[in-house]
Amino acid sequence: MKSQLLVPAVYDFLENMEFEGFDQFYEYAIKRDVPVVSKAVGNIISFFVSLFRPTNILELGCGIGTAAKYMLTKSKAKYTGVDNNLERIEVARRFLKDFNKLKFIHSRVETFLCGTDEKYDFVFVDSIKKDYEKIWYLLKPVLTKRSMVIFDDFFLYGYIFQEEAEIPYKYREGVRLIKRFINNIKNDPTAEIVFLPIENGIMVVHYEG
Repeated sequence: MKSQLLVPAVYDFLENMEFEGFDQFYEYAIKRDVPVVSKAVGNIISFFVSLFRPTNILELGCGIGTAAKYMLTKSKAKYTGVDNNLERIEVARRFLKDFNKLKFIHSRVETFLCGTDEKYDFVFVDSIKKDYEKIWYLLKPVLTKRSMVIFDDFFLYGYIFQEEAEIPYKYREGVRLIKRFINNIKNDPTAEIVFLPIENGIMVVHYEG
């Protein structure tokens, strides 16, 4: 869905930026109507990876691997991508065949987090938005100290700023849960957070452990 937060000129500017090596991802997404990370958010997470220099990246909701490409282009870290859609994982494997130290897991996010024994220092979350709070609490035990977590589409297309009567019914529960998550994580002593109005909003969390 097109961003509801950015004025059209800014949106068009960001989406028309050229990033080499991404044509196949966006062409596939348009042809198959598959959700992928936007160029604006991809550029941001690439920047944070370059700045933070993680050693073990986790992506929850990896889809066809678009965000992974943005992150791995700037990093030699280990990477684990989790998605419940096996077809998309197979596409990601094909598109990212030239990268090393990749692992893809076909699983529900919650099931994976409850079963992994690895620790991660950089996480990109682009899963079911109404589950973000639950995902956060399941994530904390598998994060290293001073790790970074980025939640995509955090403002739910701008709906969290609207009155309930203005919100499409299918998004109301998600809006309620996202608002509760915001209130709770603001009071979490282990987390330092910042919200960025990029695309449909991202929340960046610096986890102190």
